[in-house]
Amino acid sequence: MKSNPKKVYVFMLLLLLFGCLWMIYNIHYLKIKQLDPSYPLIIDVSASVDGYLSIKNLLITYIIPLLLFYRFFIEDEHPHIIVRLKSRIDMYRRRTIQVFISSFIFAFSILLINFAAVFLFDRFHFISSNYWNLCLLNLALLTCIYFSIGMLYYFIFDYSNSIIAMAGTFCICFLLYMMKSQLNIAWGPASAANVIDPLLSSGITGYYSLIMIGKELLLSIVMILLGLFAIEKKDFMFGVSDD
Repeated sequence: MKSNPKKVYVFMLLLLLFGCLWMIYNIHYLKIKQLDPSYPLIIDVSASVDGYLSIKNLLITYIIPLLLFYRFFIEDEHPHIIVRLKSRIDMYRRRTIQVFISSFIFAFSILLINFAAVFLFDRFHFISSNYWNLCLLNLALLTCIYFSIGMLYYFIFDYSNSIIAMAGTFCICFLLYMMKSQLNIAWGPASAANVIDPLLSSGITGYYSLIMIGKELLLSIVMILLGLFAIEKKDFMFGVSDD
């Protein structure tokens, strides 16, 4: 069982990682802001095409850290844990809750760094755009997306092992990104990963963002049902040792 202090350390390292990435991606915009205080920094640091919150980063670059984060935060299926639980459904329910919490923490960490930085360096536009509302909408969407990715990872894991599950999940996320960037598929996780940018530019409305949340919730439910099917078929004689 993973201790709470260790989880706190991992969370702090995650914030440090995203803090460093935010500075790397946005140091150029900060220099412009210093020269021109009226410059709307909020637009460029929230862009979905390139930068810290780009769809490429949210669906490709950050996926490996996300999957490793699951390995740190979610309890392994050790024999004593499996025996203690009453059924496979109990174990699956326990793991699903842990995947959701881990997905929320990871998405929250990404957006918290951007939220704090925009508040610190571009407070006027932060307040005038109701930026915190946009971040809450994006947090709901990104949590659903990462939750679906987490359920996909464990769906593959239940039929194989962690290495194959990580490789398979990454490849599927890469495919989703390519479908959006190259084929311009109208709907999919790639389209919903960053809604702050289109909301700031009036590319979409708040009502449409709620529809997107509904679609991602539906996808999450589908992934839960698929995972439930997989856990019923899983052979724990092999699954326990796969790590």
